[in-house]
Amino acid sequence: MSSDATARKRALDPTRSFIVQAPAGSGKTELLTQRYLRLLTTVEHPEQILAITFTRKAAAEMRNRILLSIEAAGGPQPESAHKLATWELARAVRAADIERNWKLAEHPSRLRIQTIDALNSTLARRLPILAGTGSALEPAEDPWPLYETAARRLIERLGEGSSIADHLESLIVHLGNRTDLLADLLCELMAKRDQWLHQIVSAGAHDDLRAVLELTLQNVIKRHLTTLCGLLNDVRRREYWDLAVFAASNLRDVAGVNEEKRLLLDACSNALASPNAQSDTIDAWLALASVFLKRDGSPYQTVTKKSGFPTTHPQQKEQMLGVLAELAQDAELIGQLGALRNLPRPTYSSEQWAILEALLAVLPVAVAELQIVFQSQGQADYIEAALRALQALGSSDEPTDLALAFDYRLQHLLVDEFQDTSFGQLDLLERLTAGWTEGDGRTLFCVGDPMQSIYRFRQAEVGLFLQLQRQGLRNVRLEPLQLTSNFRSTRPIIEWVNRVFPGVLSPTDNAEQGAVRYSPSVAALPSTRGGVKVHPSFDKDELAEARQVVKLVRKSLAEDPDTTVAVLVTARSHVGLIASQLHAASIDFQAIEIEALLDRPVVQDLTALTRALVHLADRTSWLAVLRAPWCGLTLNDLHAIVGNNRSSTVNELLARALESADTLSNEGCERITRVHAILQAALAQRGRLSLRDWVERTWNALGGPATLHRPQDLDDADAYLRRLDNIEIAGDLDDAARLEEQLDRLFARPRPENRARVEVMTIHKSKGLEYDVVILPALDRLLRGESRELMRWTRIPGREGGIVFAPIKAAGADSDPMYRWIELLERERSARERGRLLYVAATRAKRVLHLLGRVRVKETEEGAELREPLNGSMLRLLWPEVKSHFESSVQTKPQQDLFASAPTPSLRVRRLPLQWQQPTADASVTAKTVNLSDLEAQIEFDWASQTARHIGTLVHRELDRLVRAGVERATPSPNRARLCAELAELGVPPDRCDAAAERVVAAMAQTLADDRGRWLLGLSSSLREAESELALSGVFDGEIVSGVIDRTFVDEHGVRWIVDFKTGSHEGGGLEQFLADEVRRYRDQLLRYARLMKLFRPEQPVRAALYFPLMKQWREVQVS
Repeated sequence: MSSDATARKRALDPTRSFIVQAPAGSGKTELLTQRYLRLLTTVEHPEQILAITFTRKAAAEMRNRILLSIEAAGGPQPESAHKLATWELARAVRAADIERNWKLAEHPSRLRIQTIDALNSTLARRLPILAGTGSALEPAEDPWPLYETAARRLIERLGEGSSIADHLESLIVHLGNRTDLLADLLCELMAKRDQWLHQIVSAGAHDDLRAVLELTLQNVIKRHLTTLCGLLNDVRRREYWDLAVFAASNLRDVAGVNEEKRLLLDACSNALASPNAQSDTIDAWLALASVFLKRDGSPYQTVTKKSGFPTTHPQQKEQMLGVLAELAQDAELIGQLGALRNLPRPTYSSEQWAILEALLAVLPVAVAELQIVFQSQGQADYIEAALRALQALGSSDEPTDLALAFDYRLQHLLVDEFQDTSFGQLDLLERLTAGWTEGDGRTLFCVGDPMQSIYRFRQAEVGLFLQLQRQGLRNVRLEPLQLTSNFRSTRPIIEWVNRVFPGVLSPTDNAEQGAVRYSPSVAALPSTRGGVKVHPSFDKDELAEARQVVKLVRKSLAEDPDTTVAVLVTARSHVGLIASQLHAASIDFQAIEIEALLDRPVVQDLTALTRALVHLADRTSWLAVLRAPWCGLTLNDLHAIVGNNRSSTVNELLARALESADTLSNEGCERITRVHAILQAALAQRGRLSLRDWVERTWNALGGPATLHRPQDLDDADAYLRRLDNIEIAGDLDDAARLEEQLDRLFARPRPENRARVEVMTIHKSKGLEYDVVILPALDRLLRGESRELMRWTRIPGREGGIVFAPIKAAGADSDPMYRWIELLERERSARERGRLLYVAATRAKRVLHLLGRVRVKETEEGAELREPLNGSMLRLLWPEVKSHFESSVQTKPQQDLFASAPTPSLRVRRLPLQWQQPTADASVTAKTVNLSDLEAQIEFDWASQTARHIGTLVHRELDRLVRAGVERATPSPNRARLCAELAELGVPPDRCDAAAERVVAAMAQTLADDRGRWLLGLSSSLREAESELALSGVFDGEIVSGVIDRTFVDEHGVRWIVDFKTGSHEGGGLEQFLADEVRRYRDQLLRYARLMKLFRPEQPVRAALYFPLMKQWREVQVS
C-alpha cells in the first residue's frame, strides 16, 4: 500500500470538493481518471461533468485513459492492486453506460474534457451578442500584426483635439518623443491585457482612483512592517530606535554625510516614538535601517564618529556594538531591514500620477481599437476569447442566462495543473461556480503541484494554489489533500531530490513572493539503480560541454538499447552546439520546438536569396547569396568584386567584374559566370510568378537542393517557402524585416516524427514527461531578463490585497521608485520560479540524472581557485550540493587544461563542386506525368459543379485551420466575409458565394459534431504524423505521379490512413447505393494515393476511406 493511500481513497469521494497537491511522479493523471470514472457513476448524463486541462495533449491523454479503462473493464480482472482500483471503477461506469443508454463507445465526445482555451471559445460562441463577438472570430496564428495595426490607429488620433490626444501627447513627451517606442510598448501591453484590463476598468469605477491604489501601497508597507515588528519586540525596537536617534543627533555637524542619509536621519529627530507597523512610519524605519546596515544590506561591524558614535560617548558605542553583534546572527531580521529600501512609497508623486493617469485613460481606448481590428480582420487572439467568455457569463452577482444554464447542467468540475492558473482563469472558475451552495451535491476537484509552477510568462500565479489551499474558492470549501508517493524515479534520485530541494526552494510558503516550500516524496519503486551524477567543467569552450553531452548520450544508448534520453535546457539559445554535435555524431534525436527555423542554414540561405531578388540594393543579402554554398566565393573574390564601391549595387558590380575578370581567381570567375546568368534570368521573371515560385525556381536553378545533406533540410526549405506563400503581396515582399520576425517564431520540424529515443527540448516543454536518463547541460548559464514595459503592475494577494500600477520612467530620468519596486518583486518571483524549474527538470529522470555546468577558475600562487557560479544560474542554486564535486575535480585536472583558451574554430566554405550541373531525369521515367488531382477534377466535373469542388477545397482548408488553432468542441462560426472572399479567389461566381459559404460552415459543423469526424481530425484521440492537403510526388510504372491528399495520419494502432473528403450531398432514398457508387468511382484514385504513400513509408500498413461531412458518412475503400 502506498504512503498516501488514505488521501487517494478520500479523493474519490464524489460528495466532497478537494484541492490535491500532487508532486512529480505521484500519479496525478491516474487519480484524475479515477475521480472522473467515479463521478460518471453518480450523474444522469456524462455532460454534467467538465474536466479542464491546459493543453490539448493532456486533454487527449485523459480522454484516452478513461475510454481505454472502460474498454478494459469488459475483460478479465487485473492482478495488480493498482490497476484493480481503476478496473472496478470503470466496470461500474460500463454498467451505468448500459443502464442510462449513454453509448460512450460510439459517442466519446460526450466526455467533456477540454482545454481552458476551448472552453472560452465555447462560452463566447454560445452568447455572441452579449460577449461582443458578433460573428465568431477565428484564432490568429500570429496576432502581433493585429496589435501593431491597433497601436498605429491609436497614435494616429494625436491630432484630433480630444482628451485622448492630450494623454497620448503626454506619453510621447515622457518617452522622449519616440512614437515608435510608444507603439512597441503598447503592443506589449495589448498582448497582456487580460492581466490589467479588468483592473483598470473596475478601478476607474471608483470616484477616487488614486486613493484606492495608494491604499494598496500602504497595505503592502503595513504588511512588511508588521513582519518587522514581529521580529523586533517592543523592548528591542525601543533599543534600536534610541540608538538611531542618538546617531542622528551626532551626525548633523559631521562632514561627509551624504544628503540621503541626512534626510533619513531627520526622520529620527522628527518622530516622537519608535516606529510601528503603520505605513506613515516608513521613513523612520528607513532611517533606522541606514544606521545599522551598509548600502549592500550587511550589518556594520564597527562604528565611528562618522556613523554617529563618537569616542566621547563610550557607553552608547559599546551598546551599539553589542546590538550589531546580535543583529549579525539574525539573518531574517537583516533581510527584512534590508528589504525596506526596496519598498514603494505610500503615495504617488504628482509626476508619477500625471503619467499614470494618462496611461489609464489611453489603454482602454487601445483595447477598443484592437477589437475593431479583430472584427474587421475576422481574427482574434486567445486572450480575446477568454475575455469574451467572462463577459458572456456575467459577474458572480449578476450572472447571465448562459451562466445560469451552464450552472444548471454542471454538477462536477475538475481542473488539472491548477498550479498554472492565472487570475483571469480563477475569475472564470468563480463565475462557473457562482451559484453553488453548500450541500447541493456539486463538487470542485483541483489538482496540481505548486513546486511545478513554471509558467509565469503565461501569467500563472502559484500564489493562487496556496490561497485556495487555505481559503477555498469563494463559496466552495476545498479540503486539502497531499500525495507523497513517487512511482516514477528510483530511490537514489528521490533521496537526492529530498535532500537538495528544501534548500533550493523556500523554507516557507509566501504567495506575494511566489515562494513555495518543498514537500518530500516517498519512493514507491524498490529499484536502487542509477542516481545523480555531476560533471564539472572548467573549459571556456562551450563546444567541450556539447561533446560531453554527446558522450553521455552514446553511453546511455549503448548500456540499454531501449533506454530513453532527454537533454533539457533552460533556453533554446543553449542548444545550438548540442544539436550540431548530435547531428555530427549521427545520433537521431527529436528537437521539440527548439531549433528556430531561421537558425537553419538552408533557411538563412533562402532568406538571403529572397531579399536579394526583391531588393537589388540589399548589399548584405547579395553578398550572402554569393557566399552561399551554391556559389561559395572566397573572401578575396568577394572583395575583388565589391571593394570599397558603395554607389553601385552588387548586381552591377558582378557584371563589371565579369567584363574584367583579371581581378578574380579562375575558379571564382567560373562560379560567378554560372550564378550571374541564373540570377539575371530570375530577375527577368520579376512580377510574372508568385514570390514562392520565383524564389523556389531560382533556388533550384542555383543548385540549392544539391547543397543539402539531411532529409530534414528539405522539410525546413518547404516550411520557409510555405511561409513565403502566406505573406507575399502580389509576388513581392512588403517588409523583409517582417519575414524574419515571422520566421523567428517558427521552429524546424522535428525528425524523426515518431518519438525518438533521444529528445532535446526546453525544461518547460518536458513538463509531464519522463525519461530513463535526463541530461541537464548549461546549468551555469543565465536566463534572459525581462524587457521594460510602458507600465508595470502587480496584484497583491490576500484580503487586504489589490493591484498597483507604476509608469515607466521618463526618458533620461532616474529609475522610478514605484516601477523599480514592482520590477524587484517580479525579479524575486522569477528567482523563486527558477528553483521550481530546476525541480521539474530533475524529476523527469526515472533512473539517471546528469548535471553539467562550468565555473571559472582563478589562477593564484597556491594553484587554482574556484569562482562561485553566477547569481541567477541554476548551478548557483545547486552549489551547496555540488561544490565538493567541482573542488575535487579541479584538484585532479592538469593546470594547463584549466587555463587553456578555447580553440578557435576553423572556417570552411560550404559550396558545390566547380563542375556541378543540374541532374537529368532518369531515362526510365517517361515524360508523361499523372496528376491525381487532375484525375479527381475530371471525376468531379462529371458528377458535380465547379462550385462544389471549390467548396470542398475551402472545407479542407478551414478544417486544417481549426485543427492547427486547437479548437476542440465548439461549432465553428467562421467569418462569412472572409469565406466569401476566398471562394471568389477560387473562382466561385459572386452570386453563389453566400450559399457556398453556408455550405462550408455546414460541412465544418457536421464534421465537428460527428465522432468519426473528430477522430480523423485528432480531436478525440492522439494521432501521429497528421497532415492536411499533403502534396506527394513519386515515380512508379515509369511515370511521375503526384497528388494532394486531403487528410492523412497514423492512428493509435500504427495504421496509415488516407482520407478523401467529399462535400457533396444526397437527397431522397438510395443513400447506400449512392455511397457504394462513390466508393467505386474513387477507388482507383485512392489506390494510387496508397501506392504513392508506400513509396515513402513502405513499412506502414495503409488503409483509405471516403468521408462525407454533410451526411456524416464514412466508407472505407479497399486499397490493399
